[in-house]
Amino acid sequence: MEPYFFLSYARRRGPRVLIKRFYDDLCTELRDLRAKTGEPFGRPYLDVLSLQVGQDWNASLSDAVGHCRTMVALYTPDYFRSDFCGREWKAFEDRQRTLREVTGVDARALIPVLWEPVPAVPSGADHIQYENIDFGEDYARSGLRRLLVMDPGGEYRRIVKLLAQQVLIAAEHFRIPMAKGLDLKAPEAAGPFPSASDLAAPGSHAVLLVAARTAATAHPHSADLRCPCHGDSPADWNPFHAEHGEPLAPHAKHLLEQSGLTVRTETVSYLLGQHLERARAQGQVAILLVEAWAAADEAYRSALRAYDRENHPGSVVIVPCGADEAGDSSQSKAYWETVRGAFPLNWASGAGEPLPLVQLGALSDDFDALLHAVVAKASNHLFSFLGEEEVHRTAPAPLPILNAVPAIRPIPSRAGARSRTDDP
Repeated sequence: MEPYFFLSYARRRGPRVLIKRFYDDLCTELRDLRAKTGEPFGRPYLDVLSLQVGQDWNASLSDAVGHCRTMVALYTPDYFRSDFCGREWKAFEDRQRTLREVTGVDARALIPVLWEPVPAVPSGADHIQYENIDFGEDYARSGLRRLLVMDPGGEYRRIVKLLAQQVLIAAEHFRIPMAKGLDLKAPEAAGPFPSASDLAAPGSHAVLLVAARTAATAHPHSADLRCPCHGDSPADWNPFHAEHGEPLAPHAKHLLEQSGLTVRTETVSYLLGQHLERARAQGQVAILLVEAWAAADEAYRSALRAYDRENHPGSVVIVPCGADEAGDSSQSKAYWETVRGAFPLNWASGAGEPLPLVQLGALSDDFDALLHAVVAKASNHLFSFLGEEEVHRTAPAPLPILNAVPAIRPIPSRAGARSRTDDP
């Protein structure tokens, strides 16, 4: 049976509670609208519900996109940076285009939803109208995700009812030609986004350098070394374990690889300066992920203090801030003192910069956008430092010039901790 709609969205780390809530609410409204007919309809497709363990995910997604009656696309900045979202979007729009060419009818079955505010819709996708005056100013300004969080029973519910009506009209009144044998991973299935400026040139490289404790060094006097924040190696460190199960280094590696970078992961050592010089000479961006509490350990202290004293073009530092360190507690005060001690010069010099390359106190909600932004800025700095001729001579491909996205500068409170202002 054909899925009544396919929910296309950017897959992020961690639980997808709000995505699932929207899917359930839209399904409920559709069932209510169709209650009078009594006719069954194909179960709408949401990957986390429709995919079974051991199933070929590409085959399942390709089949669903090729046979669904409508597509609901959740627009976010990450959506337009996702190669796979671009492929899903193009595959369904190709089906719509075939219908228009054969019948002259515009089914309007690709239904965009402004889930989060987007700076602009990429060319190639901007011919699909996504602004809707009937959805109101709050929706246009903040997106449906914010309305779900702030007012799930009011304006959010009204908009979901309107979306259900759009889905129903498109699904019942039109039959879009199916795309049998669709393969979303095929080269020809590439979509209109991400753009060349969002996707780094293939062959570009970056190095992730991790300075973090292991379970053994974080809890030396504990017989039980099981710890949600630390593991057997520094790469197992997960400062956001309360929100997400994936360690930070593998997650950052995955994000950068989605932007076209080839990434390797290493541990910070006394050879940090040499590693940074080699990366710079080879046209590689270096990203240091630093656990504040590890910065005082003998294994990292001298290397990080030397980094703080020197200029390393093409490198960035992110020091995450866990939930326990974000308030005004004694642990928060100790955290900020530790951070200040590890990077005293960058602490002082970065106060006036809108986007410092040493990011102190990054929260979980900010991390993904922050990583993209600082890597983009570091890439541009490195490109300017080496010069275009040097980059082509030493690197296998031109350095990526990525679009920087806005990132929030951590602002310590009186106690030295950053206040959380983001929505959940």
